[in-house]
Amino acid sequence: MYGLALCGVCRRPRIVDKSKSESACPYCNCVQKTKEMSFYFESADQNAVREALSQATGFVPPDMLKKKQRIADADPYSTMVYRYEHCSDLEEKMTILAEGLTAIKGTFTLDDVREIAGDRAEKMVSAMLDRCIISEVRVGVYRA
Repeated sequence: MYGLALCGVCRRPRIVDKSKSESACPYCNCVQKTKEMSFYFESADQNAVREALSQATGFVPPDMLKKKQRIADADPYSTMVYRYEHCSDLEEKMTILAEGLTAIKGTFTLDDVREIAGDRAEKMVSAMLDRCIISEVRVGVYRA
């Protein structure tokens, strides 16, 4: 059985193993007898007690902050380029490129494709036209 209690000296919340007779505070090293401590949350599952401690202190794991921030800060263009570069299927690459450029720019040109596909831009546009992934709305201007 585990529980949440406040340290008698530094008053910080901490997890205590209730099967032990004494418990040392990880913050100030104060040793207290477990039977004399007041617990405000108890559970047989240590993970549940850790979660309760996290909620009580407002702790957000650093990994979660980074992931949320990265997703919120990502611009659509760099996300599209990343997906394009990490895709192995050629048909999928063409679809990502066409739909991404259309979503970002509305219409796109060969130069826009060249920024991403490099020397293969002409072949890429030709293949997208052949597979009806894009259409030419004006001379040299394409849309998915």
